[in-house]
Amino acid sequence: MTDSTPVAVTGMAVITPLGDTVASLMEGLGAGRSSVATLVSPAQVAGSSLHDFEATRYANVRGMRIYNRATRLGICATRLALQDAGLENAGFPGERLGVVMAGTFAHLDTLIEYDRSLVTQGPSRTNPALMPLAIPSAPGAIIALSFGAKACSITLAEGGAGGLDTIGLAARLVRSGRVGACVVVSALAFFDELILSSARAGWLARVEDFCVFDRRSRGAAFGEAGAALIVESLASAEARGRTPKGLLLAQASTFSTDASASALAKASTKALAASKTEVGSIRLCSSGANGLPNVDHAEAGALLKVLDDSAARTPVIAIKASLGDSLDAAGLLQTIVAIAALSGSPAPGVAGLREPAVPGLAYLTAPKEIAAGRALVTATSQTGACSALVVSRDSES
Repeated sequence: MTDSTPVAVTGMAVITPLGDTVASLMEGLGAGRSSVATLVSPAQVAGSSLHDFEATRYANVRGMRIYNRATRLGICATRLALQDAGLENAGFPGERLGVVMAGTFAHLDTLIEYDRSLVTQGPSRTNPALMPLAIPSAPGAIIALSFGAKACSITLAEGGAGGLDTIGLAARLVRSGRVGACVVVSALAFFDELILSSARAGWLARVEDFCVFDRRSRGAAFGEAGAALIVESLASAEARGRTPKGLLLAQASTFSTDASASALAKASTKALAASKTEVGSIRLCSSGANGLPNVDHAEAGALLKVLDDSAARTPVIAIKASLGDSLDAAGLLQTIVAIAALSGSPAPGVAGLREPAVPGLAYLTAPKEIAAGRALVTATSQTGACSALVVSRDSES
């Protein structure tokens, strides 16, 4: 395969407050529902919590009890994605199955717990099992071990841009033949230190001040979620008799110290060029805007620059307005929603958007059916990473 060969998505899974299937998530988003509310936290900020998550409803693997919430979410999302792709108990060789995880914060609460125990109780009373689980790559490695994935276990720690970058890496691993199929997985679970530190940094808004792309917004809201994709070659999917749910055409990354509009526009332009996509054939933009004014302005500015004359008629969505920002997992969720919208589910409106801070884009404020074609997915991180992905429903798009 060449670097421009499309890669198939054969399995998709979500665990969100609005639904634990792609269909239920799209229904909730299409109905205009939002799971963002005031968190039960000393910070009193907006967030979207999974109140009834119980891992044993989805998966039961050895050692689940000691794993932290983010790891359990990742395990469950992986199992659902493998089921959706027809790979669970299908005899697919573990030596050909890989795992790529976007996991900046997935290990952090375990690390904090381990360090706090060392300080307050001393080494002799600290649970030694926590030490290996506190390593940044541990959640991804645990997921790989849980499902016998032996081809690779790779973790990227890039914050908000990590989800799209892991998808791009998985596609390259498939194209190179390094793996036969790859699980792309991520999850965000809340813990007090994450919420409090982010609130003190001024990143998180109160519920009344949270409205993505809107001039009234004063900050973001985090959202608990797990998501996973199964990525494999078209030939592999066809050999197994699976119809791809979507195709990954190209992904590109850039970096600037402030995750500026120009840097994100450059990533988007590179992804469009690599996929041989004309701007006029973009039917949907799934934006990573999250309510932080600098992020929203960068996202909107980049899309205005990239779409050019098509900006006023190309639908733009931002699912973080309904689900909150799931950081590493957000790019996977955005991609899943984009593929579902290209496959016939109405693209959801941007919840709560009334006064766009940056005019000129075709922001969706109500559900809309999308014509066949291609979608552009964008994301940035607070560290300056920018990422863009081009997807389509099928090879004819």
